[in-house]
Amino acid sequence: MQGNDMKWNALHILLFLLFYVPFARAQTKHTYRFNNNLEVAKPECGPDLQLAAALGSCAAGTLPGIFSRDVLPCGVQRAVYHNNLNWGFMYPNTNGLVTETYTIQLYLKVTAWGPDWTRIIDFSNGASDNGIYFKKPPGSNERCLDFYPNGIQGNCPYFDNSTYYLLTFTRDGATGTVSVYVDNQLFTSYKDLQKNYVGKAGTPIYIFRDDQIKSCESGEANFAYLAFHNRYFSKTDVDKSFSEICYEANINSYADFSISPNPTCEFPKNIEIKYTGSIPAPGTGYDIKWDWDGGTVVSGSGMGPYVLNWNSPGKKNITLTVANPGCPNKPLENSKQAIISNLDLTTSVTAGNCDTGTEGSIALTPKDGAAPYQYSMDSVNYQASNIFKKPAGNYRVFVKDGNDCVVGKNVALQFTSDINVRIMPDTTVCEGQSVQLVTESNGESFAWSPLAGLDNATAREPIAAPPATTSYIVTATKGFCTQTDTIRVGIAPKIEVNVTPDAVVEYNVPFQLNATSPQVQNYAQARFLWSPADGLNDPNIQSPIALLLEDRSYTVDVTSELGCTGQGQVNLSIKRQESINIPTAFTPNGDGRNELLLPVVNGIETIRYFRIYNRWGQVVFSTNQLNAGWDGTFKGSAAASGTYVWEIEGVSTKGKVISKKGAVMLLE
Repeated sequence: MQGNDMKWNALHILLFLLFYVPFARAQTKHTYRFNNNLEVAKPECGPDLQLAAALGSCAAGTLPGIFSRDVLPCGVQRAVYHNNLNWGFMYPNTNGLVTETYTIQLYLKVTAWGPDWTRIIDFSNGASDNGIYFKKPPGSNERCLDFYPNGIQGNCPYFDNSTYYLLTFTRDGATGTVSVYVDNQLFTSYKDLQKNYVGKAGTPIYIFRDDQIKSCESGEANFAYLAFHNRYFSKTDVDKSFSEICYEANINSYADFSISPNPTCEFPKNIEIKYTGSIPAPGTGYDIKWDWDGGTVVSGSGMGPYVLNWNSPGKKNITLTVANPGCPNKPLENSKQAIISNLDLTTSVTAGNCDTGTEGSIALTPKDGAAPYQYSMDSVNYQASNIFKKPAGNYRVFVKDGNDCVVGKNVALQFTSDINVRIMPDTTVCEGQSVQLVTESNGESFAWSPLAGLDNATAREPIAAPPATTSYIVTATKGFCTQTDTIRVGIAPKIEVNVTPDAVVEYNVPFQLNATSPQVQNYAQARFLWSPADGLNDPNIQSPIALLLEDRSYTVDVTSELGCTGQGQVNLSIKRQESINIPTAFTPNGDGRNELLLPVVNGIETIRYFRIYNRWGQVVFSTNQLNAGWDGTFKGSAAASGTYVWEIEGVSTKGKVISKKGAVMLLE
């Protein structure tokens, strides 16, 4: 019996090595999205996360955490997992997905720090204090990144407890380099020659759980995404991951696909089904099955793309099922609905007569669509009634069904004695100006209202000079018929010009001027003229740069897109002493001018710090370089236009410390 048992066990081990291990090695990713569970994302073959209390003397409590709702930075409101203090996750790492080469990604917001240290990742199964931590620096409520026992890495302090960060820890087993990215920016790189931060098959990896060597090094966080990869991430991989994190954290894309066009507002017509999920073609290692709800495949196989058609219109349910042979009990199914419409439209016309007072009408009748129906004369404004009362003319009418399919037809409405009236489009004039209300009509008499600002309320085309924005209505009469039309005459207020405040500027150092007006809505169509032109790089732009050798006053004339004008003035005086100045505005819009916010220094030898904050107090730029400036980006993207606060400190050539604070306007 003992010999048979040994043979039987050996057979099991052989089968395991032949079938399970190759599949396990092919697995490159384990993903957890915390959608009210701690399960690995289907159809991945991986272990579920387990809740783990901190070791040592700190009380973990009986409740490990809760699933709660939070709003991610992209605006999605969803379930996340909030761990309570001294609780975290255990990833079994049974098959050694994480060894010397790996990538671990966490999309989280820390909500409460531990007293001084917060354990992020533990590779030692609680047997060592070595690990990656958030650490509190002296005198700050923010945190630094510490590769214990080797010290703080990267900017310090940096991390707050109100921001979602995508943290990417990626290790190259060939070089021992551990790179850490915050969002898509390289935060630090560390040479792990002692292999303190490597995983081993069968040794669990803990997230936010502390060991017992030094207790109470824990924190609380909202977890929206956690992923383990068995490969090293390049900067390109991190950029792609960060750009797609909102989608990746919220959508399981293994079984995603697109339907085009949808709805299909013609029948019969082919539609295209494309696989848009995250499995690389040709889908090796996965079972991919489609259900077409009776559709006929014109072309396509496997992952597709497919071209299909159906022999009848209506709603068709298309289902994609993706399964992993290594764990067939975890298939991922995704169903979408293709809408195929056969909408059509018929019309009937009843002629009108102005002499007898009979109105003309157009009746619309839909056919073969999906209720409810809506009707329109312009394909923009729809109504529930299918009857339109209209004067004589040629029209295009539309019907829209419940699938948002639209069909239009031309129709002519005749009158035995017609009437029409059409005023010019709405217009705007500057305060104090007038405009003639050009009107086309075959009416015999006219009445305008209100009377305010009109030179003749019974004329076909009166002149209007309204005291304020006014909507004028004209009623044209011919026989028994009347027809009305409306024009809105807007009044643009006088131009108020806000100019750069009077300033004392550095001798022969560029100084940014700027002119704005609350009455200008489109600066691209407005005109600016600065005078005199002496010392200006361009007197015909909104924000020229002045380079002064003497005191000077500048006047700017602003003409709005409506032709309204206003004027402003700024007085500049030369300062010839050691100084640091920051321009009041800059325009990083790619036009090659005024792209960089640079300190303007005179007699300054070094810069100790130059920092820029947004209105939430976040540091968007920081440097201690003398000739370094902000390019108007934050975390790799263009910062929003508006006001930013800066602070700077430098040391002059004479040893004088100069510190300044102020604000700068980022203009588009």
